[in-house]
Amino acid sequence: MKSKIFPSLALALGLAAQTGQAAEIASGPPTGSRLAPVNSYALHGPHKGREFDAAKSLGQGPGALLFIHELTRNIVPVLRGLDDLTAEQSILGFHSHTLLLSDDRTSAENRLKAINGSLKLAHPIILSLDGLEGPGDYALNRRAALTLVLAKGGQVVRSVALTDTGQHNVPQLREWVEEIAGKIPSDPAELRHMIVGNLPKSGDAVRELAVNQGVQLQRLRVRLARLESGQMNNRMQQRRPQRMKRDAPNATRRPAADRNPAKPTAKREGAPPDDADLQSSLRAFIRKTNSDERNDEVYADITAHAAESAELTRQAREMFRLVLSLKDRYGTPHAHELAEGFLAKHPAKRGR
Repeated sequence: MKSKIFPSLALALGLAAQTGQAAEIASGPPTGSRLAPVNSYALHGPHKGREFDAAKSLGQGPGALLFIHELTRNIVPVLRGLDDLTAEQSILGFHSHTLLLSDDRTSAENRLKAINGSLKLAHPIILSLDGLEGPGDYALNRRAALTLVLAKGGQVVRSVALTDTGQHNVPQLREWVEEIAGKIPSDPAELRHMIVGNLPKSGDAVRELAVNQGVQLQRLRVRLARLESGQMNNRMQQRRPQRMKRDAPNATRRPAADRNPAKPTAKREGAPPDDADLQSSLRAFIRKTNSDERNDEVYADITAHAAESAELTRQAREMFRLVLSLKDRYGTPHAHELAEGFLAKHPAKRGR
């Protein structure tokens, strides 16, 4: 009997490996359970400087709690995705909190100061006060990178463990949020009627709703301006003659020395980092083809990692000095602004 069972088991495992199947990780409270308290502390946002119950603040409406187990660059698209959805779906009464799990409150607060300052989320990350394991009633699994808990009416609707996180999670995240909050109507009259019906009763909640929509509108304006600017630049490039001599074939040819003046040699400052993660981030940060959003994501990774120790902060500082000393070769104008901002926040100590 054993000779038949074991080969079959081996074959099944081999097929699962070939098809990419893997056991799902369970994390979070079961569907239908009461949304238990989540002791939290906010360094930024509407609850700044206060300890509060993040679960209770969701109220009876649709909401989400996103627990961060591993603070890495791969989770940033999910954080931004939930932040954008919260601002967008707030007119339907949707709220959310993103919480960092940590067993060292002081260290975690220092990291959050850097991370929130870099990501500039409309709903900044807050700190869970229940240690690395999170609230006891939530059964969070540390093998997950993120745990998403969706709730409505004070009850858990869905718990999801995210492991291989990235931009590919954002469409699924939208589907989950729309399952509990609904979809925003495309018809203006229907949308207006829905907004009126979902307006919160308290003045503070109305204010928060207005802020969320203001943030969302500003982000759309910025993206539209960048798109229009890019289209204008493309049109100008298409109209610009490739070579002046084609328009003026009889023009007097300048001497070679005038055509190719010697460029002043840039003074190299700073130094590349020794840390492997910072080295990888540097290569991503200095690409001339990066969008502003991509630079923001990489910068958030850098500042989060640099906040782990004084030595890493020093290496990041020297790395940004190097980028700024070679602006013609490294980075975009927005990347240069981020680098300058980091140096302003983390000046070199005297004697170094």
